[in-house]
Amino acid sequence: MSAEPTSVTVRPGVGMLALFPSMSYKPWYALSEFVDNAIQSWLSHKDELAAARGGAPRLHIEITIDRSAGTIEVVDNAAGIFTQDIARAFTPAAPPADASGLSQFGIGMKSAAAWYARRFVVTTTAIGEPVRREVAFDIPGIVEAGADTIPLRTEPASPWEHGTRLVLSDLNHPAPTGRTLGKIRDYLSSIYRRFVNDEDVEIVVGGERLRFEPPRILEAARWSEPEGRPLEWRKDVEVLLPSGRRITGWAGLLATGNTVAAGFALLYRGKVVQGAGSMARDASGGYKPHEVFGAGNSFESQRLIGELDVSALDVTHTKDSLVWDDEDESAFLALLQDELDAEPVPLLRMARNYRSTARTRAVQAIVQDVVASVAQATEQTVRADEGPRRPLVVKRSPVPGRMTVVSAPPVEQTVFLADTSWQLLGEELKIRVVDEPRDVGTWVRVVPDGATWVVTVNRAHRFTESFANLPGMDFEPILRLAVAVALAQIRAERVGPQEPWFFVAELNRVLTGPLSDRAG
Repeated sequence: MSAEPTSVTVRPGVGMLALFPSMSYKPWYALSEFVDNAIQSWLSHKDELAAARGGAPRLHIEITIDRSAGTIEVVDNAAGIFTQDIARAFTPAAPPADASGLSQFGIGMKSAAAWYARRFVVTTTAIGEPVRREVAFDIPGIVEAGADTIPLRTEPASPWEHGTRLVLSDLNHPAPTGRTLGKIRDYLSSIYRRFVNDEDVEIVVGGERLRFEPPRILEAARWSEPEGRPLEWRKDVEVLLPSGRRITGWAGLLATGNTVAAGFALLYRGKVVQGAGSMARDASGGYKPHEVFGAGNSFESQRLIGELDVSALDVTHTKDSLVWDDEDESAFLALLQDELDAEPVPLLRMARNYRSTARTRAVQAIVQDVVASVAQATEQTVRADEGPRRPLVVKRSPVPGRMTVVSAPPVEQTVFLADTSWQLLGEELKIRVVDEPRDVGTWVRVVPDGATWVVTVNRAHRFTESFANLPGMDFEPILRLAVAVALAQIRAERVGPQEPWFFVAELNRVLTGPLSDRAG
């Protein structure tokens, strides 16, 4: 065993300690540096840990946030920091002897701790070594004094004890709670998706164990063969870059379109380094290159998903993005696009052409709200027509804004999602939204029914599904346009025979009123 050190060196790098708080970390990436160290320690010393526990080694990492005390504590039961690693572990920018794992640059723990806090204490016990060590960092004091070393405190411990405890205090950033804490959980679950569902790995954040829910993949017949056999729209992909480096993984289509959840996750040595936001419900953290996904409202950007192993590439020192050279990145995107759309599972063409109308209660509630908003704008449009140009009799029905929501029936059945009615020119005007897959050739119908004009918009029509598919897209503009068409037709029929241009002129006039106002 190496001689027991009595201090740890913080030079070279005192100036770096002062710079760390200004780094562009996000809380989840800062905390992930501590998780990286624990996971790598566990992976590297499984045999010793198994012997100590008398069986399979189980890793437990717990992150505890105490807002009242203003502290964050990270505790693990991995192998701890060994004597020969003490000097390197606490010296900024001193990489480990084995940089093939998650601990690569020798900067992560120090930079993340100094970013989060002005003071932190590390206590560690290495398996097989009968000593417990503690190092207390006071960043302002170290920088002010220009200290080369700081004391290393030791005390006896059982050789079977193992693990590390880090306590951050005097925080530069508020201790996370509420929404931020939830976002940290979501991100860490996504980042460590390959680990958190392993029963031998337990990561707990704020008292809650992390789990990762894999996305549900679309199973459907090919768009060009709607009566054909359902397929699972998922496949393995492999891209060989001009540099000779290889990227492998899988890609697929989400069962339900979701602009936020779609996107690729890029994994480096088992950890997501880019694109974790898609499964963390954060659109800003996704990886959706335009060359593959197109515009933000494209069908690819709603359904395409996958995981790609980019371990052959380099990552930034914060391990939250890749370091590309221009030739490899542009070639990668072009080759990936070809690979994704190759037969027999052409994912991009399926995403562009497949349509599926969701009929959940949540979607029906969205339709309800949209119909209420459009109905209000419609009434305002009719009221605006009152005056010397053409007086109208406008009277609200006894039950204004009446809506009916039904549970989701079989696809082939007409679904009445919502309706509402008014009195217009002595006749009732009813706006109705339906799902009518048997009549996908009809987008909008305007028909008289006794004293009622019934305006029916079919949400199963291809036009609606292409530009207002729910959830994830905006249905209201489509419904407003349909109602404007209906009002123009009703006016044309009320005033009698007109020149052909009258309908379009009336439509243009209607669309300059409340129906074109989003505040409607």
